[in-house]
Amino acid sequence: LNFLFCSSMYISKRALRKHFDPREYPKETYLLCELKWRWGARSWKHWVRNDDDNYHAEQYFLEEIFEPRSYNICDMTWYLSYSPCWKCCQVIEGFLEEQRNVNIDIRVARLYYVNNPRNCMALRELRSFQGVKITVMEAEGKVSHYDYCWDTFIQPGVNYDFSPKKFKSEIQRNRVKLEDIFQVSTL
Repeated sequence: LNFLFCSSMYISKRALRKHFDPREYPKETYLLCELKWRWGARSWKHWVRNDDDNYHAEQYFLEEIFEPRSYNICDMTWYLSYSPCWKCCQVIEGFLEEQRNVNIDIRVARLYYVNNPRNCMALRELRSFQGVKITVMEAEGKVSHYDYCWDTFIQPGVNYDFSPKKFKSEIQRNRVKLEDIFQVSTL
């Protein structure tokens, strides 16, 4: 397996710039995770990257990294460089059926093969699960997910030389595509 995961919560600034720029199409998928157990004082941050087509970052995180620690509600936020494929959507659904106390807010930089009807259907089905939210990462406004990732997953003190506003039009295109996927009737 070609996996890179780190006990550190920090990724390189180069990785964030390259893998979360929706105008680029790198081979690897990055998953940046922040989770918090309700009524807990601290959040936990972790990241994984895969470059193996057989074992994706989402599956690896849920099967190898996540550890249920209580029956309290767990709010998990994922920042993904690609939206989940149909297989990963099934893995996430299976996980959520077992871990009913987990909510997942999935924020994606780009959409993964949305011309494949199977990927679109799987995203719709996953979104229909209670406690699941799927959106495109935003670069501006009240909450810039890119600024948040920079502040949260890059080592403090690193100069800010990342301008997600440059790809605002690609973010808008992805947002419209995702909305279209969710609006399609599942008759």
